[in-house]
This record gives sequence, C-alpha cells and structure tokens, in this order.
Amino acid sequence: MIIEGIINNNVVSSRDDDGKEVVVMGRGIAFGRKKGDILSDTEIDKIFTIEDEAALKQFKDLLVSIPPEYLQVSNEIISFAKEKLDTELHPNIYLTLTDHISFAIRRKEEGQLFQIPMENEVRRFFPKEYVVGTQAVELIYKRLGYELPKEEAAAIAIHFVNAEFGIKVRDTWVITKMTGDMLDIISKKITGLKEEGMEKDSFATSLKMLSCRLVMAQPIKDKCDEKLYSFIKENYPNEWELTEKINTYVKNEYKCCFTEEEKLYFTIQIKRVKDLFD
Repeated sequence: MIIEGIINNNVVSSRDDDGKEVVVMGRGIAFGRKKGDILSDTEIDKIFTIEDEAALKQFKDLLVSIPPEYLQVSNEIISFAKEKLDTELHPNIYLTLTDHISFAIRRKEEGQLFQIPMENEVRRFFPKEYVVGTQAVELIYKRLGYELPKEEAAAIAIHFVNAEFGIKVRDTWVITKMTGDMLDIISKKITGLKEEGMEKDSFATSLKMLSCRLVMAQPIKDKCDEKLYSFIKENYPNEWELTEKINTYVKNEYKCCFTEEEKLYFTIQIKRVKDLFD
C-alpha cells in the first residue's frame, strides 16, 4: 500500500486493490513518513473500509482531532462485538462508535451527566448488544482511564443494533420505545408479564421484530385468510380487542399500523402468552 495522506502518527489514508480509499492503522505507521511512501504488510494492524464518502471524510476528520487510543479501544470493542454477536456489522460502526466514545469522554471531563433514555428497555430487548456495551464501558476505563456511568452501556449498545440492522440511531430508539409501550399495555391485562423471565423475553422479542417492521419496512400486501380471520375474532375476542387497542395506540403515537396478517399473528401471540400466565 502507498501512503496517500497522513492523519496522525498511527493512521494514514491509502487505497485498496480496487482503488477505493481506506484508512490504515498501525503503531507508529506514519512516523517519519510522507505521502508516496510504501507500507509493508507487517506495519499494518487494521484497514478501515467505509463506502460512504461523506462518512469516510467525517471519520478522517475525527481521527485528526482525537487521541489515537480512542480508535484503538473502539477497534477492540468492535472485535469483541463481532465475536459476541456473530454477525456482520456495518462498516460505519468504526466512525459512530469512535465518535461516541470521544463525545462521552468529553462529557465526562466537562462534568455533564446526561440521562440515558430507556436503559432498562435496551437491556431487556437487546441483551447481547447490552453485554457489548457493558464490556465497552469496562474497556474504556481499563484502556483510557475514564470511568463512564454504567448506563452508558445502553447508549453504546444502540450503536451496535444500528450496525447490525443498518439503521439510524433515532429509528432504534423509536423501535425500543414502541416495543416497551406495547409490552406495558399488554402487561396491564396479563399480570404475569410484569415479572422477569424467559417467556416474557421471548414474547418481547416478537414485539421487537414487529416494531422493526412497523418502523423500517413497508407492509407486505398479502390476501388475508378470511376463514382464519373469522375464527380468530370469534374465538379469541378479548385478545383481538387488545390487539386492536395496541394497533390504535401505535397508529396515533407512531403513525403506522398493523396489517391484517399481523393482527392475526399478534392476537395468537397474546393468546399463547396469556395461557402461560393466567
């Protein structure tokens, strides 16, 4: 690889085999070097590929303004996340997480304490990502010496949810809040759902997937099974009424609504979990 630009002593810009610009990290990789110098493979610790040009520029600008250790700990956290979550992560996670770490540390230094919204909901609905967030807070303290509030784990977890699904932070918060709202409405009718437990977590996962569809995707227009539709409404009237109540709430609060097929599925899910707890 050939150095195209020096970002700091440990980070340079270059190009991959396809001619795309990349960011290259290595300890002391740019010390005493200049544009046009050749890098050996042994000098390179990590290559960051960010497809979006605006995000790539933002990433490079960020690296100029922060200590190199921030990127190093971010990379370590992301490596842990890839193993823990066992899934592909959007490349922008290197930008968003490093930027978040920088911002969180700056808040800490300035004595600013921000309440993390829906920390309990994030821990419940995204447990694996929350574990990553917890590990991130520990690594930031261990590597950088900054003891962030434990609630910061939830904010970091959201970045990994975004990276998994390729969505924006605000959409993840909406999905989390919508899931929590629906669960609260149902819990008022099914007392056992207020308790912690595997069955509640399983049901919450179904709610989360439904919330993702409502926020992120257009409904699939399929012809509804009229016989099943009539059977569900006639045999599970209380559960159907609860489904309609939640659908009305979601429509008013979030400007989206269930399809007829989703109403059927949701009613059956409520019936199943109600039988377990009632």
